[in-house]
Amino acid sequence: MVTKAIAASARAAIIFIGATLLIYSAIIGAFIYQGVNEQQDRAEATASAAAKAVRVNTAWIVEVAAQALRRMDSALGRDVQPNQTTTLTGLRDALEGLPATAKAYIVAAGGQTLYTTDPNFVDIDIRDREYFAQPAAGKHFFTSSLLMSRLDGSEIFTFSRRLERQGVFIGVAIISFDGVLLESLLESLDLGPGSTISILRSDGMLVARYPPAEGPVDLSRHTLFTHMLPSSDVGVYTARSPVDGVQRVVSYQSVPGTDLIALASVSTAETMWRFWRRVWIFLIVVIPTTLALALCAIWIIRLLQKDGRRNEELENALATNTMLFREIHHRVKNNMQSMQSLVRMQNLPEAIKTDIQLRFAAMSAVHEHMYNRDAYAALDAPAFISSITEKLFQAYGTSAQLALDIDPLLISHERATPLALLINEVVTNALKYADLERAGATVSISLKGMSEDLARLVITDNGPGFDPATISMGMGTKIIRGMVMQLGGSHIYTFDNGTVFSAEIHIGFRPAA
Repeated sequence: MVTKAIAASARAAIIFIGATLLIYSAIIGAFIYQGVNEQQDRAEATASAAAKAVRVNTAWIVEVAAQALRRMDSALGRDVQPNQTTTLTGLRDALEGLPATAKAYIVAAGGQTLYTTDPNFVDIDIRDREYFAQPAAGKHFFTSSLLMSRLDGSEIFTFSRRLERQGVFIGVAIISFDGVLLESLLESLDLGPGSTISILRSDGMLVARYPPAEGPVDLSRHTLFTHMLPSSDVGVYTARSPVDGVQRVVSYQSVPGTDLIALASVSTAETMWRFWRRVWIFLIVVIPTTLALALCAIWIIRLLQKDGRRNEELENALATNTMLFREIHHRVKNNMQSMQSLVRMQNLPEAIKTDIQLRFAAMSAVHEHMYNRDAYAALDAPAFISSITEKLFQAYGTSAQLALDIDPLLISHERATPLALLINEVVTNALKYADLERAGATVSISLKGMSEDLARLVITDNGPGFDPATISMGMGTKIIRGMVMQLGGSHIYTFDNGTVFSAEIHIGFRPAA
């Protein structure tokens, strides 16, 4: 009887060990699988954020160049006499705000250079260049592809404007930028080794890239133009670069109002190398631990075979091990709670702590909706805005009434965070400064769809109002302006029995059906 009990215990122990190792292996495999997916998601998120920055900077470059060209055209006057003192002064004033490395030219219809800021200029006939030929053919404003300078061999890209007087073509105004203009932007994004940022033209021609390409590149047959852009103006994909052959996670965004596309890419090799390095460090710890556990289990089996009376001790040991595992999980949970408490324990004024916590709450509401509701692509506007405002009213303990009039719209996850912060800041200002403790105090929030992904956000209170000229550029004001900019819109304050904040913003999705 004792022998059978020992044999049964040994078999049970062997089954337990095998199952434990199998589960342990499955957990490690799941950890690696999840880690790979998370690393991919992290790389896509990093590339998307960087592409936004490139898009904003590209829009700024285009706008600065376009304004400078318009001012150059105006400075020439009707008689076009660039050598006159007044004209030269006007041209110099027109170029204010351009990067220091930018160069300006005015070239007559016959190819003669009438004016330039290039100190190393050599008179070269540029009428065969597309930035001259296209305006000469009638194009009012033109963006060139990446070019090799005929003066010093450096990579450049240009913006040019057709000059006319009484409907007759008289020449071209040109602004030239060095290709390395993107270098400082890439450094500030800190995307890691092997990463790149680029500007492309809608016909597939490369305009600028850093690190530099070896010369002009036509990407019209690349997957970006054959598959991605026809489907969406914004996206992320993984592909091998046709420029240098490196595989990267690429995020692209069309620049509104232009024929340009902003790109940011993160090297997959660098990203996955970091992940696998962490995996190997983890396995270096796990494998010896697993072997040690296996040796202990073999020793326990042999003890079972020698003496069945040790069975109770082994059961007690198993119970102890189970308790230790539970204790480990309990300690990890306590440590996480302690980390959260440290944030609340910082020695900061309560008002500042409240503002910070509310801004964090606004951002966390985005993720709460995304995960709790499985809304990874879009968020339900009524429920989303309701959760943000309810937390604000609870935090301030106000007796004011909240009135919501929200269309059943869908908000893209890319637009959700800036929208949450925008609502948070405007409503917080109302709760702070609109004297809402009096009877009948009300805050109203309206979000109405307009067209495509454009919506109108209106937040009103029936407080005393304020003079916009007296607003200081505090953190809240900067956040409001920054979030409206991220949402690609505009805003205004008006006064009608209280303060009215109105903004037209892009929410990323059309109204829900």
